[in-house]
Amino acid sequence: MQTLRRFFWLIRPYWFSRTQWFAWTLLLAVLGLSLAIIYIGVFINQWNKDFYDALTAFETAKILPLSIQYLAYMALVVLCVSSAGWLRKLLLIRWRRHLTEQLQEKWLREHNLYRLSLSVQPDNPDQRIAEDCAMLAEKSIDLLKNFVMNMAKIIAFVGILWEISGTLSFQIAGQEVVIHGYLVWLALFYTLLCSLLTHWIGRKLHPLNVQKQQAEANFRRTLLRLHDNAEQVAFYRGEETEKHRLATYFAHIERNWHAIMGREFRLETFSAAYLRLTNILPLFAVMPLYLAKTITFGTMMQARSAFSSVQDGFGWFMDFYKRIMEWAACVQRLAEFNESLAQLPPLPTPIIQGRTLVCDALQVALPHQPQPCLAPFSCALQPGDWLQLQGPSGIGKSALLRTLAGLWPAYAGKISLPVGNVLFLPQKSYLPFARLDELLCYPRRPIEIQADLGQLLQMVGLAHLSTQLEVARDWALRLSGGEQQRIAFARLLLQRPQVIFCDENTNQLDIASARHLFSLLKQQLPEAIVIAVTHQAELADFFNSQYVLQRG
Repeated sequence: MQTLRRFFWLIRPYWFSRTQWFAWTLLLAVLGLSLAIIYIGVFINQWNKDFYDALTAFETAKILPLSIQYLAYMALVVLCVSSAGWLRKLLLIRWRRHLTEQLQEKWLREHNLYRLSLSVQPDNPDQRIAEDCAMLAEKSIDLLKNFVMNMAKIIAFVGILWEISGTLSFQIAGQEVVIHGYLVWLALFYTLLCSLLTHWIGRKLHPLNVQKQQAEANFRRTLLRLHDNAEQVAFYRGEETEKHRLATYFAHIERNWHAIMGREFRLETFSAAYLRLTNILPLFAVMPLYLAKTITFGTMMQARSAFSSVQDGFGWFMDFYKRIMEWAACVQRLAEFNESLAQLPPLPTPIIQGRTLVCDALQVALPHQPQPCLAPFSCALQPGDWLQLQGPSGIGKSALLRTLAGLWPAYAGKISLPVGNVLFLPQKSYLPFARLDELLCYPRRPIEIQADLGQLLQMVGLAHLSTQLEVARDWALRLSGGEQQRIAFARLLLQRPQVIFCDENTNQLDIASARHLFSLLKQQLPEAIVIAVTHQAELADFFNSQYVLQRG
């Protein structure tokens, strides 16, 4: 029930929105075409009787018309199958897009992307958004479609099977027992028994599938990090260590795989026996009626087909057990991700007023640690003030900067920021695969910026890149650490924030270059308030005040 409840909360924003009438239309069309296939199957079932009766009676004149009739049925089935498949794919991508956009919006709202990374769970949000959303949409639609088709099979064929069954009478301890429609009851009992055995054998597949998705995502994430840090690994000669690390993660995949193999071997062994028995059981069930000469051979073949259809309808849970377990694992992972986002506490909103930056008794703590890591911090900065934060490594200087910038959730005290933009410059800038002009204007677009980007590159010491503004590549691998920090300064000059937080953002530059960029900043943004962490003593004269942080 928890899985169904979680599933409902995941699908509600899409399926129960007033604007999603088209999605319901597509779903009903897919189900309608699937039901049409079952309806045609009823006629094919009657065709079985007529065809085999004609064969046993050697009525050659009926063979050709019946063959043409069968081809017509097949043409209709093919049309329904192909149309339903096309509409299903259209519905699938529309639902996946909505679900993906919904989770992305929550993930990227109020710095949730960053705040969620501070906790251990949930793991691999990229995999949950990229793969689990697609899997949820696909498996949900397929399971629903097949469930409806199987229920339709029961409705369509149970009457036929009941009528053919007639009445079965036998004696038990001198008492006559009469069973009406015994073939229907046999199909129901047989399927229920096999379904219970299927669940008992495969009940542990659900947690194993959750572990499988997690292990695969961890392995892929390690490969991506290795790709993104290829140069550093090469410098350290760390290939052998990385081989062992990858082998460790793959060992988790292998162990999980063997566990699933063991469970699926038992399940598939039982399923194979079930399917083979299902092929012959209808014949043995109907044979007494045929041997008693109460039905014709054609009727026996019709009963066999109807019995199989009814048994298929009753056996939906068993036939789709593995896919149901995979679907349940997908629902669990997406629900956990969604719940983790919903449980994030709202970020405290700083006061935005005037032109000064004021902190009063600000106390910063590390995530999941209630005790503050810093002594209370207070300051009052006017436009144009530059404050240098000092203190030993690891004391919490970066955490304080992130708190002031509105990224760090664990703090107490008062923060008042001036009206205007706030920009944080970390040690390593974010450089996605994009055109150079897009990198410079990030997070805005080049079309929104009215500036000479070539001149801007020259100002920050990157004139040699001015001819490559429209070149798209992985600039994080192409540019050195110092060049990446120059890109960050170019972004800073374009955005012209009122408050700037710098966290060792010149540590990849030589002193002359760092001084040039700081001078450029003072010249271009004379009214900006700057709070910086830097261990380059040669830059101290740019700051009009210093603050030595103390441990809490």
